Formats: sequence, structure tokens, C-alpha cells
Amino acid sequence: MTLDVGALRSLLCERLCEDVGVDERPDGELMLRTHFCFPDGDGYPFHLAEAPSGGLRLSDCGHTLMHISYEHDIDSFLTGTRGMLLERIVDESGIHHDNGVFSVDTSVDRLPEAIFRFGQALTRVYDLTLLSRSNVGSTFYDDLADCLSALVDEARMQRDYQPEVPNADAYPVDYRIEGKSGIPLFLYGVPNRDKARLTTIMLGYFHRHDLSFESIIVFEDQAEIPRADLARLSDVGGDMISSLESTEDLHRKLLMRIAA
Repeated sequence: MTLDVGALRSLLCERLCEDVGVDERPDGELMLRTHFCFPDGDGYPFHLAEAPSGGLRLSDCGHTLMHISYEHDIDSFLTGTRGMLLERIVDESGIHHDNGVFSVDTSVDRLPEAIFRFGQALTRVYDLTLLSRSNVGSTFYDDLADCLSALVDEARMQRDYQPEVPNADAYPVDYRIEGKSGIPLFLYGVPNRDKARLTTIMLGYFHRHDLSFESIIVFEDQAEIPRADLARLSDVGGDMISSLESTEDLHRKLLMRIAA
């Protein structure tokens, strides 16, 4: 098969001109029409206006983060791991982020390039929502910290606690929380099989040294932990929370064990 390069060029020019256009709203605001869209089918809102310094400005007018907020906690996108990734996207894409609004300034003759660059950047921003569904340990720990901060007084909680056992620095506890009757609560976050095995070793070590404590294990997704590893962890651990989505279950079990 011999490709007709000229015909392909003509087709691309024709179709791109049909699929990308400028629409004027009743209020006089200009909107770009493209095929960029969110997973639910809503199109990216590309607002077009004059830039303060001259040229043109493409802006989402805050719609991207608003769209994300329908199903996700928007604060988690501005702090922690996702916040760092968001800053990287902004820097690498050459776009601007100000109070939840993404934009890019361009000259008139560079508008086509800016449209694709802006669309790619907003896609990368939206893809940060996928981190909450993947086994990315650092993101899971950020989410766990946010969850605990909302449920437990910071003054009663100590992170990376080293209990009074030999070689304590090798057996850190993710969170030590003041428990009832002076018995501390050790809480571990478990995002994957490796952390499940490590937590099993540490809890078993504490039991062998007759350490007095209670424990709660919070999984990112308990269903992802192999049965054998889960069984060994259940032998030495206390209560288990299947995922961070089980906030009510975690809250109830914390209230049963922590000091009032």
C-alpha cells in the first residue's frame, strides 16, 4: 500500500479545522471547541481572552479542579505527593496555576501549539486522580495522615515512634496513639505485600518482648494482600481496616481504644 501524503495532509487540515473552532457565548466570552474531554464525556472548558501583557490567554477558569472535586478531596491535590506532582506538571508544561485556575499565555500565531500543550497539561492534572486507586505507597501514607489528623488530636499521636525494645530504631511504629488505661495503640499503614510482611515481623517482635500495646492495621486495599501474608499478619495484629474508604469503621475502632 502506497500512502498518499498529500491526501493525508489535506484530510488532517480539513478535519482539524472542523473539530477545533472558536464559539462566542451570549455574554460575548470566547470558548474553544476541541475534542479534549474528561472521562465522563464533558469537554475541557477552554476560555479564550486577551492576555494582560498582550497576545492571548487560554484558561480553564478553575473548571478542572472543580470537576475533580466532584469525586475527590481537592485539598489532597494541593498538598503532599499529589501537590508535588501538580507543581511538576505546571513547571514542565509551562502553564500557570493561580488559586485553582490553570492558564497559558500565547501569541496569536502560536495558538494551535498552545491548545495542544494546554490540553495535554490538563489531562496530566486530571490523571493525578488515578493515584488514589493505585498502590503508590507515598500517596497512601499522605492520605492516611490526612485521615488520622481529622480523627485524632495531634497532641495524642506520635509518628515513627520507637518503642522500648532492643534495637528500637529498626522497629518503628507508623503511629503511636494514646490509648485507654495507659495502653498505647500502634497503628500501621499497609499499602502492599512488602509492608504487610514487615508489619508482621515488627508486631511479632513486640510480642516476643512482652510489650503491652493494641494495634490497628489500615490497608490501602486488603484484597490485594496475598492470603498467606494476610493470615500471618492477622495472627499478630489487632483490628484491620480494609481500606481508607472505610472511614467510619476506622473512626469507630479508634474511639474504642484511644483516650477520651
